[in-house]
Amino acid sequence: MNCSADTHAAAAGGEGAADSGGDCGDDGDGGGGAAPTGDDANNGQRTRPTVKPELAAKPCPIGAPLVVTIVGLPCRGKSLAAHKVARHLNWRGHSAKVFNVESAATADTLREISLFFKEGNNVAIIDGMHLTRQSRQLLATFCSEKVFHHLLIEFSCTDKCLRENIDDTVAFYHNLDQNVDWERRLRESNELHSALFEACSPLEGPLITVNNSEDARLHSITARGVLGAIQTAILGVLAIPVIRHRTFYLSRHGESDYNVLGRIGGNADLSPRGMKYAERLARQLGGPGSAPDCPKPKLIWTSELRRTIRTVQNIPGPRTAIKDLNEIDAGICEGLTYEEIQERFPQEFAWRDQDKFKYRYPHGESYLDLLQRVDSVVQALLANTDVLVVSHQAVLRCIMAYFKGTRPDDVPYINVPLHTLLIVRSYGYDFEVETVPLKVECVDTYRIQPKNCSTTRTTADALTTVPAHFDAPIAQPPPAMVASSQATTTIS
Repeated sequence: MNCSADTHAAAAGGEGAADSGGDCGDDGDGGGGAAPTGDDANNGQRTRPTVKPELAAKPCPIGAPLVVTIVGLPCRGKSLAAHKVARHLNWRGHSAKVFNVESAATADTLREISLFFKEGNNVAIIDGMHLTRQSRQLLATFCSEKVFHHLLIEFSCTDKCLRENIDDTVAFYHNLDQNVDWERRLRESNELHSALFEACSPLEGPLITVNNSEDARLHSITARGVLGAIQTAILGVLAIPVIRHRTFYLSRHGESDYNVLGRIGGNADLSPRGMKYAERLARQLGGPGSAPDCPKPKLIWTSELRRTIRTVQNIPGPRTAIKDLNEIDAGICEGLTYEEIQERFPQEFAWRDQDKFKYRYPHGESYLDLLQRVDSVVQALLANTDVLVVSHQAVLRCIMAYFKGTRPDDVPYINVPLHTLLIVRSYGYDFEVETVPLKVECVDTYRIQPKNCSTTRTTADALTTVPAHFDAPIAQPPPAMVASSQATTTIS
């Protein structure tokens, strides 16, 4: 089966063969109907072969872009879910965008989407109401003619969820214009559009229906005709209730003995300064010495490694050690310093600098592997609030990439310093990140990409961006020194 030259390029991780809408058109004459190529007997000139219209080459549907049409009445949680889906797909390496329309897509919207796909992107989410079958048929015809995949997502919600959504929307618009009765306007809009609403039919195409609720017992989802990796991923994202107001606390473990020595991986214990950070973090989050009004996490998640477990030992709350939060597996490089890796495996060290996101340690993991591993953790986070996650540099880079909207190739260079609490708060469609240094001295483990990543580079060039570290563990200071060091505010 040959695909024509007009085949839509598949973006990384795009729709698989299961999304195919049929066979691709052949580049040739299909075995009949074409005049033979050769010199014309009458004029001696070469003529082009003719092809029957029904056998003309068509774009191949395998890997074609996906158009997602959002359907539903106002205040049903459509926009929040649309942006949540786009954020997740972009985090996983796709290229998705939300197209906002007032009620339904127009010809201008379709032209924008066509241009968006021509630029190499692969998922367009049209956030509107699309209440009538006629408005949805326009999109179905467009996708059929262009050979794009099409997915309908219809939203409803519980009465309690509707009241809360209206209250949130009224509060938002009231800040913009206090002279308008926004609650009345929204209720009248709901009544007007309810009379026009025609529910989606499975015969219209692949369909996901969502009944929104923050209560997992009431939140429900059904799917018909969903095919391929992207559509299945969207189904998984929508299956998790959307909590509108969320707060998460993220931190690396306290400084470890391996951090002090510049060694990666391993299962080292906390250094004396790391233990001090654990005490300071507990004071910040409801532990001994904390203020009465300080935040108190409802859940505490750590990795299985001792340095994260020791970091939260004085923080009250139910805790779970999660394997998926373990640090990236450095394989044959576990426990080595960067200097030792350069000495023993200089080619591996250079390859990792060339593409840090996709490079996989021999017998270990890559950031690409890690992103897939922490997917379940991120989805679980979004179904909760007031969660403290204490993990490791590479893992938290992958998690922070979701909240920051960081593209995959930039994930390995997100700076997540030691002895710093990151507070993530939801803000409408987006998230705000507050950085709170807890003022306990520590080493700096951040390494930028060196300019020279060649496998033939010198050792000096390879090590030029390696952060400074100690050659021996830091000794436990005497009590007098501990007391005097509490005034230290230096942060690496």
